[in-house]
Amino acid sequence: MGGENNMSDFRLRRAVPADAAALADLGARLFEQTFGAANSAADMRSYIARAFSVSALRADLADLTHAAWIAEDAEQTLIGYATLRHGTSADGVEAERPAEIQRIYADQEWHGRGLGRALMNACIEHSGVWGCDVLWLGVWEENPRAIAFYEKAGFRKVGSQMFVLGNDLQRDFVMACNLAAQARR
Repeated sequence: MGGENNMSDFRLRRAVPADAAALADLGARLFEQTFGAANSAADMRSYIARAFSVSALRADLADLTHAAWIAEDAEQTLIGYATLRHGTSADGVEAERPAEIQRIYADQEWHGRGLGRALMNACIEHSGVWGCDVLWLGVWEENPRAIAFYEKAGFRKVGSQMFVLGNDLQRDFVMACNLAAQARR
């Protein structure tokens, strides 16, 4: 099934505040799936408790500077999501109107099947609706699969930033994509 890109196998929908609890569960599950083996259980628990708070997610989903999409398979099982925020920046990001992909995750069973690209496209399209000129994100320096995915999507390393996971200080690459150049691809 690798390499398939069949949108009939999944669908994206815009997340709303009523999705906060489901998004918190999905986010925690996929974060643990992606990074659990490479980090301590205590650091993971600490980060997940803070980062996937239902009340914080509900507030984000009601905020007009945020947008999120949830991916569901044919049985309506949640299999991925992306969150986008308008107006944030980081060192190395040269933009007048930036947008940040805060999170983009696909269940490992869906890797290589077009889900990540569909989530990325939703972020790119919505950034255009917001009138953004640059889309950026932070990615753990020890996540080569994600880095390659972002590079394929037109992102380039422009800097780095620190990321705190529990008590562990980690380095993320900051990657950015010029949306005008992306539109010409």
